[in-house]
Amino acid sequence: MTLQQLEYLVSLETHRQFVLAADKCFVTQPTLSMQVQKLEDELGVLLFHRTKGGIEPTPVGAKVVQQAREVLRAVKQLREAVQMEKGELVGELRLGIIPTLAPYLVPLFLLELVEQHPQLRVQVEELQTEHIVQRLKDNRLDVGLLVTPLDDRALQEIPLLEEPFLAYVAEGHPLYQRPDIQPEDLQDHEMWLLQQGHCFRHQVLNICTPRPAADPRPFTYESGSIETLKHLVRQNRGYTLVPELSVLDEIDHNPMIKRFAAPEPVREVSLVVHHSFVRRPLLTTLRDTVLRRTPERLHARGAGKKIRWK
Repeated sequence: MTLQQLEYLVSLETHRQFVLAADKCFVTQPTLSMQVQKLEDELGVLLFHRTKGGIEPTPVGAKVVQQAREVLRAVKQLREAVQMEKGELVGELRLGIIPTLAPYLVPLFLLELVEQHPQLRVQVEELQTEHIVQRLKDNRLDVGLLVTPLDDRALQEIPLLEEPFLAYVAEGHPLYQRPDIQPEDLQDHEMWLLQQGHCFRHQVLNICTPRPAADPRPFTYESGSIETLKHLVRQNRGYTLVPELSVLDEIDHNPMIKRFAAPEPVREVSLVVHHSFVRRPLLTTLRDTVLRRTPERLHARGAGKKIRWK
């Protein structure tokens, strides 16, 4: 049994196709198949069922893959511990970030991070919260940038930001004349919302006070993009809620943007890692870079009213 065989095994379980798993491991499909077969022969068990639609692990195969992930995590920790002792910020950083943060936060810090640490290879993926959580546990991501709390004992959260929710209101809407707004001013049936699956959607609905629709729209539209929602409002169509990072370049001069009366509802943004994560200098560097590149008023201090996302 070799570490390479375990890597092939984990890749195969992850991608459920021999060709794709081999491609991710930078080997040919026959090479990966042969090594998995050798591992099955050594263990004396069938690790995967071959089906027309692909492959899936057998019950014993699923247990072997779980242990293989732990072994590979331990090996990775060993290498990272050596790098830390040598004072190096090198290697790979696999970062997952939710879609309602990525377009606004990543451009603020990514270039500075890679320019200051040229030996660090940063791989960023936009994923929804549940996928990031699972990949952190499976050792397929190193760090997540997520809305917290997650209430997951396997993960550690390092709060970074408390980002206010703001109303984005069309000029013809009654809320446009308000200097600020209250949660009870909002009606969920009047608001443009993100699609199901976004934690931001759940937080928005947790802010609202649900009530029966007096004059509901003759249609509904739910988007996967905050920018699409803002564009709908700019066409004199109702209102939506947005995170402050999404309007940093217009917040001081756009009268469509309305703050909530104190205490403002905020979403807590944190760095999230598995409890076994050992590259603490990397985590500190990432944290400091993000804070340096974001307005100080957004830094986590516990002043706002944190809105849970589940």
